[in-house]
Amino acid sequence: MSAIKILTETEDTVTVSRDDWRELLAALDDAEDRAAVAERRAKERFFGKEAERRNYLTAAEATRLLDGENPVKLWREKRGLSQRALAAEAKIGNSYLAELETGRKPGSDVAYRKLAAVLRVPPEDLDSRRSRRRQPDFGPVQLHLNSVSAGVSAGNRGSWASPQNFPTVHDALEFTREHWSSLRSRSPRLADEKGWVIYTSEELLHEMGS
Repeated sequence: MSAIKILTETEDTVTVSRDDWRELLAALDDAEDRAAVAERRAKERFFGKEAERRNYLTAAEATRLLDGENPVKLWREKRGLSQRALAAEAKIGNSYLAELETGRKPGSDVAYRKLAAVLRVPPEDLDSRRSRRRQPDFGPVQLHLNSVSAGVSAGNRGSWASPQNFPTVHDALEFTREHWSSLRSRSPRLADEKGWVIYTSEELLHEMGS
């Protein structure tokens, strides 16, 4: 990365050119990718490559998800469990699990957490609704912000209440983009009304940089 030229600097802010800002975002993206690879390799060394790679999706499995297959069914089959066995371990009804896998029921947050614990995956990875939540017209949604840190200028303290409500994802993203300079230091994240995350802080950072 070439040297970043600071255009102006105050006690609370630093201004750089748009090109330098984009270069910083690209460098951050690369650093996060390298960190993710390093973390994965460290897990493979600790747990064993073969054991850890059983948690990775193959190309065929990823295609099944992209084609709309229910992720609970995919991960259940990947773990070699029958519906009855998974339902018993997760302590949910077998018929309820069958309806969840076929899309006849959306599934509750509690059910997803129980299933995730048995299947050893994050709960959000089992919820096929997450991709639908990212549709621009999905809503209502809430923008959550962390408490103001010492690095935020006095003029911006208390400017935004948390959470902020928006009718759609599109509206929330437009607001976040418009006020990004004020919001980014507060680790903003976007969630639905039940608190299920739509965009993490890291994902919003990438979204604002795109």
